[in-house]
Amino acid sequence: MCCLLLSLCHALLGQDQDKADSLKALLGKRNLPGHDEMAIMAKISTYSSSPDEVLLYANRLLVLAAQNKKPHYMVEAYHYKGVAYRLKGDLKIALKNLFASATLAAANKLFELEAEAYGEIANTYTANKDYKNALVYNKKAIAIMRVHGNNERLAANLLNTGYNYYLLNELDSAMKMYNEAEPLFIDLNLTVGIAYIIGNRALVYWKQGKYANVEKDLLRAIAMLQPLDDRFGMADYHNYLGSFYAQRGETDKAIEHTLKARDMAKGLNLKEQMRDASLLLSQLYEAKREYQKAYIYKSLYVVYHDSIENTENTKQIANLRTEFEVNLKEKEIALLEKRQLLNRIYIIITVSLLLISVLLLLYFRQRFTNVRLLADNERKEHSEKIKTLLSAQETRTLQSIIQGQEKERKRIAQELHNHFGSLMATIKVNLNAIDEHAIFNYHTLTTLVDQACADVRNLSHALNMGISGNFGLVPALKELTVHIQQSNELDVEFSAAMCSEQIGSENELFIYRIVQELLSNVLKHSGATKLSVLLTCFDELGLINIIVQDNGKGFNVKQAMKNNAGMGLQGLEDMVANRHGDIKFDSNPASGTTVIIDLPINPAA
Repeated sequence: MCCLLLSLCHALLGQDQDKADSLKALLGKRNLPGHDEMAIMAKISTYSSSPDEVLLYANRLLVLAAQNKKPHYMVEAYHYKGVAYRLKGDLKIALKNLFASATLAAANKLFELEAEAYGEIANTYTANKDYKNALVYNKKAIAIMRVHGNNERLAANLLNTGYNYYLLNELDSAMKMYNEAEPLFIDLNLTVGIAYIIGNRALVYWKQGKYANVEKDLLRAIAMLQPLDDRFGMADYHNYLGSFYAQRGETDKAIEHTLKARDMAKGLNLKEQMRDASLLLSQLYEAKREYQKAYIYKSLYVVYHDSIENTENTKQIANLRTEFEVNLKEKEIALLEKRQLLNRIYIIITVSLLLISVLLLLYFRQRFTNVRLLADNERKEHSEKIKTLLSAQETRTLQSIIQGQEKERKRIAQELHNHFGSLMATIKVNLNAIDEHAIFNYHTLTTLVDQACADVRNLSHALNMGISGNFGLVPALKELTVHIQQSNELDVEFSAAMCSEQIGSENELFIYRIVQELLSNVLKHSGATKLSVLLTCFDELGLINIIVQDNGKGFNVKQAMKNNAGMGLQGLEDMVANRHGDIKFDSNPASGTTVIIDLPINPAA
């Protein structure tokens, strides 16, 4: 019954030796481009009815497709080789090529070709009577064809799958496959497929005991195949009819159909069918007591049986030789792969050592860089500490200078007040005791003495101007701003909001001298007509905010910072910073100068 399946495959593939011969002539006469040459070789492999010729052109196609990197043609070449080897009876090599075709098709997502390869793998297992494995690949082919294949291929695979179920005696599954395939063949108007459905379904009826349908459907299948000259299928169905009639005791009908089966099988050189037909004929003639004919067909049965056995033995020897050559080649390949593996290991070790060396070099380089950066940072920190210490020393020096100036002012003021003030008062008293007519310029002297007394008093007051122990910071600053407004053509505005607690005499004196220095800079350099001083205490922050603003001509802050004359802006900034305060200068010609100081303070104990 294997010939039944192969016959259908040949019919669907459209074998036509005349077309194959025409294409061979075309291939030999013309110098064709690579793509056209591959296409013609594929067609020759499809149309040729000679397995050896198929192998010849399939091998040439495989080489050319590999050179041109055309996986589609490589898949087809492996497929043709697999089918050809199966027809030659070399099933192991057939499977090897068909699996190569399926694997390459799957890798390149050639789904239809993958399904066709699985279908041929199933047919090869069927030819080897391994029906369970055949079903596995039938199902794979059908699953792919349902999504990606065409109905013609799907119907053929459903038919073959049904036949494998029949051979495993799973009759319901077989009938299900046939029933699904039949409408597909009808839609395709493929008579050969419909005929095989009818004939194979008759075999299922036979096993199910539905004898009324067996004879009718087998004769119908033969009648449909006859116009197509499909002698493969007709020979098989005639053989089945002969066995069916023999079972029913209709010997003459059995002999008629078995003789037809034998003649068709002989024309196709189908030795297995000729053997089976000869055995059945010998049994039928023996039943009719025609012993001479029974003997002739029994002798033919033995001849065909021995021939098949010899062929099988020859194939087995050939397969053993092929396996030996394949094993030898595999050993050579294994040895080559081992050498390649060792080479890869050596390369990996070398590259690994190189990478380790590079990593170690980078590690030590980075470590050296880190050490150098650490040393640089330490030097910078040391320099900053020295700078901080020098700044603190300068601040303390400035504070000492201010304190010294303050003491010296007080001492000179006291000298002027106590000594020169008393002296001038004594002179004025004595001068008043003299008769104004006694001295010619009495009034002039009186005026000069009064002026001298006023000058000594004003000088003493100016030198001793500061924070009085009785009045504090705000009155002192108020007095300072009033004096500046009286002595200069300058509009001065003063505002103060002090803390709820005393901030201590040292803090008050410090703030007073800072404001005094800022106002002195305004008078000396700004040319301003308006000046405002704002003093604000924030109890919750422990902070005093000082804002001194004028509408003068402004100055370059960076350049002024470099000028160290007197206390200077840099000196002011250092003094404020030493008390953890912050000072900001904003100056431009359009809006004048604004100085903002935030100074932390601690309430007096």
